[in-house]
Amino acid sequence: MTRAALRLGCAAALAVTAWAQGDGQAPPPARRTVFSVRYVAKGAVYIDAGSGEGITPGMVVEISRHETGAAATDRERVATAVVTAVATASAVCEIQAKLLNPATGDEASLSSADEMTRVRADVNQGRRHYLQVLEFTDGDPLEDEIREYVPRPPLEEVNRMRGRIAFERTAILDHDSPAASSSENGAVVRIDWSRIGGSYWTLTGYWRGSLTSSQPASQTTLLDLMNRTYQIGLFYANPKSDWRFGIGRLILPWAASLGAIDGGYAARKVTREVTVGMFAGTNPDPTQWNYAPNRQTVGSFVNMETGRFDGVHWSGTAGIAFTRVNWRPERQYIFVENNYSIGRTFSIFQTAQADYRNPKLMNGATGAQLSQSFLTVRYTPRKRISFDVSDNYFRGVPTFDLRLIGTGLLDQYLFTGVSGGIRVEPIDNLMVTANFGSSRRNGDTSHAVNQAYGVTWRRLPIWDLRLDLRYSTFSSSFGSGSYESVGLTRELFDGLRLQFQGGIQNTQSAYVSQGRARFFNSTVDWQIGRHYFVMGGWLSYRGLSQNYDQISLSLGYRFGR
Repeated sequence: MTRAALRLGCAAALAVTAWAQGDGQAPPPARRTVFSVRYVAKGAVYIDAGSGEGITPGMVVEISRHETGAAATDRERVATAVVTAVATASAVCEIQAKLLNPATGDEASLSSADEMTRVRADVNQGRRHYLQVLEFTDGDPLEDEIREYVPRPPLEEVNRMRGRIAFERTAILDHDSPAASSSENGAVVRIDWSRIGGSYWTLTGYWRGSLTSSQPASQTTLLDLMNRTYQIGLFYANPKSDWRFGIGRLILPWAASLGAIDGGYAARKVTREVTVGMFAGTNPDPTQWNYAPNRQTVGSFVNMETGRFDGVHWSGTAGIAFTRVNWRPERQYIFVENNYSIGRTFSIFQTAQADYRNPKLMNGATGAQLSQSFLTVRYTPRKRISFDVSDNYFRGVPTFDLRLIGTGLLDQYLFTGVSGGIRVEPIDNLMVTANFGSSRRNGDTSHAVNQAYGVTWRRLPIWDLRLDLRYSTFSSSFGSGSYESVGLTRELFDGLRLQFQGGIQNTQSAYVSQGRARFFNSTVDWQIGRHYFVMGGWLSYRGLSQNYDQISLSLGYRFGR
């Protein structure tokens, strides 16, 4: 860090120097801060300042060039030199680094650190008198002010846009009722557009949906459900502003437990630690525990954050929200979310929601009633191993789509009650997880055992592919069952990627008629040249109430840098 001096005072302070000397004599003339290059030799320059100006051997001199009549900000840096020999009115400086060839008439000045040394020496000798001398470790404020006007190339992140867009054709072959087979045209967009037009707005995320369709309204496939889990939004985040905004399908940054909303938020930092805001939208994600696409939600929150992420850190959010279904009042609830961590070793994550009981619907009962809570404590003593303990509670029945159980997207909701888990990486690229717990639903006479196991091998030797294995048996408020799934990903060569996932799920629940189902999903992504790609997919689904194949083909374009 450079050290600089800022001499504070006024014209009256200069006059005080005569009184400070006590003899009524005029003060010595002020030191020059800019010198001239008088002669240029091979590898050295001579400047018109020496010991009389406080120059000593070892000081660093910065040489610059300033054309007559040009603005101060147009000064060009020429070279850097070190003082090697000093006379009374001149000094020899050996060039250490140069951008241009020095010339007679160039300007020379001491580095910030050496100028500070000269100021201290003058003050101690009584040559300079200031009311106060302040030192800064963050640079010279005068130099920083000048730099604000120096033209600089734009940051790489400014107006950077990259992503891909594709048009997709999909066909659904229904094996139970061929007349119900259908087709649709859709689009896929993935974009990351930062600092749009030099502003602090950023558009980022992923979207996949249909444009035209002959599909019956009642026919929703597994792939359609997975496609609804996308997130995309337009965000405003200016480091010099206290305001933050977001519009689109997004997660509220201060309360991720509320899930994705189709809507937006506005927040303002009122102090360094406290942020307040509001949000509104619908709940379109079928993996949310309170999924209802026709629900409207509006709420407000306050967040407090303190500490640092590499040490002790805490972030807490509390708020209130109101929901309506088809514009009819449904819930009034409060929510809290806390995230506490000590580096990467220890963390606690807790969320809860409590409903205000409507006396018209609860036989006169009032007050708050806990509707959902989640708590997990994680301890990571070593990089390759971690332990966690969780508690999950639902007062009612979650409304997520049960057909997604076999995909692994609902794992966080399958266990009700207390459970413990371990995550181990015995060797590089191999991750093994296990979770155990017990659950007893209302009306059960004994506890049910919850189990979940997972193996992820990021790079299998010889075959050079990624392997994901999952197995779970569960008992929860929505029902009980089990699922097994396997996933494979292989990069054949640069530009060609294959991905496969298959699974079997068994669900016993009063809220679903599917029961047992098997699925197999495959995807091929082929990059053609630098900008174009082809993507194809095939989904085969066999269940008690749905039996179909879904085939898709996409042609797309990649853009950006």
